Amino acid sequence: MTAARVMVPVLTLMNANGSVDEGACSAYAERAGATWLDLFLVSGTIGGGESSTPAVRRRVLELWAARVPKDRLLACVWTPDDLAHAADCGVRPIVVLRDLADAAAMHSVLTELPADAFVYSHPNYTPTTFTPAVAEAAKRAGVRPAGGKICKVSLDDVRDLRTATGDDFHLYDGRCRHVAESVWAGATGVVAVPLSTLLPDLPG
Repeated sequence: MTAARVMVPVLTLMNANGSVDEGACSAYAERAGATWLDLFLVSGTIGGGESSTPAVRRRVLELWAARVPKDRLLACVWTPDDLAHAADCGVRPIVVLRDLADAAAMHSVLTELPADAFVYSHPNYTPTTFTPAVAEAAKRAGVRPAGGKICKVSLDDVRDLRTATGDDFHLYDGRCRHVAESVWAGATGVVAVPLSTLLPDLPG
């Protein structure tokens, strides 16, 4: 078994007036970048990305991209504007799959993604998720994303996703439990809890 890679959703640190706390976010990013962790998910669900404005998400991403190597960042994409912001910052996007009614809608979204993009698949956001069948169809059609954070899946699903996607797909099990079992089943890595425990001097 190879060493598991760890993706950590980061918190979005705000001032009481609703603006980004740039000092706290900058310190947070610098401290995070000094750790051994592999990937930091910016403006994900835990980071409040879904309820943030595009302007807030853009500013937070800019702060992180200025302080952490860009190959260790994933920019969570909730709107088309977010995809443009990620490109502007030179950060790999992870696109939230939302409100996809069927396989045709999924195919349409995957067709439009940059070649290096990840997908974020969670049944709370879409009835059509990134299943092994979807992954296999995407691979056949040449629209398979580079990786994904795949949530609410079993170990059998992880095994089947690995078979369907191929060995070079960056497959992150959305659970922070059963790390060894997930990796044995084929996951590249897992998603851990936010980094707040390593930053006791910052709000969050």
